[in-house]
Parts: sequence; C-alpha cells; structure tokens
Amino acid sequence: MKRTIFVVALSIAGFIAVWRFEPGPPVQNAAAQAPPAVVAPSTSVPAPKTAPSTSAGGPTGGTSNSPTTSAPPPSTPDSADATVTTQGTPEWSTYGTVQVQVTFTGSRMAAITLLQAPDGGRALTALPKLQEEAIKAQSAKIDTVTGATETSESYKTSLQAAIDARGKR
Repeated sequence: MKRTIFVVALSIAGFIAVWRFEPGPPVQNAAAQAPPAVVAPSTSVPAPKTAPSTSAGGPTGGTSNSPTTSAPPPSTPDSADATVTTQGTPEWSTYGTVQVQVTFTGSRMAAITLLQAPDGGRALTALPKLQEEAIKAQSAKIDTVTGATETSESYKTSLQAAIDARGKR
C-alpha cells in the first residue's frame, strides 16, 4: 500500500512537469534574429518587365515609353505591376505583440515582413510557418500553428489589416 501511494504521487508530479513544459528557442541564432521574411517566387516578375520596356523604349520612341516605365511603380499604385507596401495593426497577446508589413506586387502578396514579434517561446517557430502559409494562400485565411494559437491569431489579424489597407488604396 505504501508503494502504491508513492508511485501515484510520482506519476502525478511527472505528469504536471510534462504538462507545464515550454520549449526554448529551437536554434541558437534564432533568438538573436527576427524571423526572416518569406518572399514569393513572383517577386522576380517586375524586374524583367521593366528592363525590356526600357530598352524597347529607346529605339521606338523614348518619349512615350520612358515616362510610363518610370512612373507606375512609385506614383500609380493601381497599375497591374505596381509595388505597394502596407502595414497591419499591432496585435497584442499574452506572449507579445505581432505586427506585419506586406509588400504587394500587383494584386499578389510578394513579401511579408515582421515589424514586431514576440521574443521567445513557440512564436520563434510559428511565425516563419505562418509567413510561408500566408504567401502560399495569398490570404490571411490560414491554419493556426499548434501550440502557438494566440500568436497565430494575432498574426492573422494583423495580416488581414494589411490586406484590407491595400484594398483602401
């Protein structure tokens, strides 16, 4: 009988220790750096279109093509290949603040950069996964990362705010 009480008490203590466990940063240098921005493959599309139109503008008539080539990216955000950058709202959670910046090329999300991110915990592994999924989905409608639910929800809310800000331009 004495052994049974001892075994049950140790089992409960072990269960509580496992239940309360929170892993540290997965990689040594991950804590020193913010998670990298994920860039979609379509970001290389605008550069080739700009170079041929500039070279084509010289022989055919530089007056009509030169202003068109240099004007759309900085001045007209509504053009098909314009690059527009918007910021999401800062979203607070128990584990820290998440804020994203989204770069659109045309109507596609080309890059997502973290402006604010939690310093540690599961967010270090969750945020790069969320960035990758958002670029693939081209939307804020992505799955949450298991174990980082609050951070995932904050990320998705900030991302949706940045997407909505793009629509208002």
